[in-house]
Amino acid sequence: MKAVILAGGEGRRLRPYTLTVPKPMVPILNKPLLEYTIDLLKSQGIRDIVITTCYKADTIRSHFKDGSRHGVSISYLEEPFPLGTAGGLFRARVRFKEPILVMSGDAFTDLKLQDVISYHFRKKARMTLVTKEVSNPAGYGVCHTDSMGRLIEFREKPENWIGDEVNTGIYVLDPILLDEYHREGKVDFSSDLIPDLLSSNERVFAYRTNAYWRDIGSPDQYKHAREDVMAGTIAAPFLSDLSMKGEPYMTRIRVSCPKRKKPIVFAKLMETVPAFWSSGEMVFRDQGGGRTKIINDPERGFIIYSKAQRKQQSKKLAEYYGEKIKNMAKGVEAYE
Repeated sequence: MKAVILAGGEGRRLRPYTLTVPKPMVPILNKPLLEYTIDLLKSQGIRDIVITTCYKADTIRSHFKDGSRHGVSISYLEEPFPLGTAGGLFRARVRFKEPILVMSGDAFTDLKLQDVISYHFRKKARMTLVTKEVSNPAGYGVCHTDSMGRLIEFREKPENWIGDEVNTGIYVLDPILLDEYHREGKVDFSSDLIPDLLSSNERVFAYRTNAYWRDIGSPDQYKHAREDVMAGTIAAPFLSDLSMKGEPYMTRIRVSCPKRKKPIVFAKLMETVPAFWSSGEMVFRDQGGGRTKIINDPERGFIIYSKAQRKQQSKKLAEYYGEKIKNMAKGVEAYE
């Protein structure tokens, strides 16, 4: 099955993080959100991936290229202007001949995708939405289903609502719908296609999941996602390499850095917008083994924790990042 990742949005609600990178490229522990989605697809046997792009498209293309470095095949649908969540698919509908798995570019999840696909075929659905119960449905599309799981009512971001089952922005779609319900220009799944399908009494089903899922659409949700990874709340094979557990030796050092330089130093470490330094920490995985966590020390600079299988290895990692920060701080002089 071919997967489509919707990565063309500007992500205004996630500013300032999206001032220099598109929303799907904001990092979670030094790794772009979009890379987690690609790893999830690959881990479940889906390697043919199409990415829709628009805002700062070159950032995505230059990082992933054809996908070979990540063990997948990636092609791109670049939109000349924002076409909504579904407009790009309608525009390139001739490229899709088989059912499509559609993933929102700002979804952070460990969902078992093959279970969703099996459910879609078992129900003989024309479209399947992945839904999840949330404590506060405000800002989401609220779904109502019958006893068989068929979607009978859908309300996009209602001011008042009944129920707590919401649309996650993950779909399985029969590509024939792109011809039968064709629209030009900006088109959204939630406000256009899904209401059209329900009006025509199409077989639209909801797959309710208990898996971990966050919509990384706001600074608050972004912060919670990073905390969830560190706490192990989201547990999946493709995240296991980020754990700080299992390394017996740790070295802790403190590196001084003038307060006025810290935002730039932190931004250089993360290779993203300077505001990300306020999150307070980041984690790096060394290719030779070992992990390093760098934490913002409000008073003096940064605290570095390096863990590894050998004591000398953990010491070398900590010293390496310590020198890196010192050199970056010196280089900041040129920008003042």
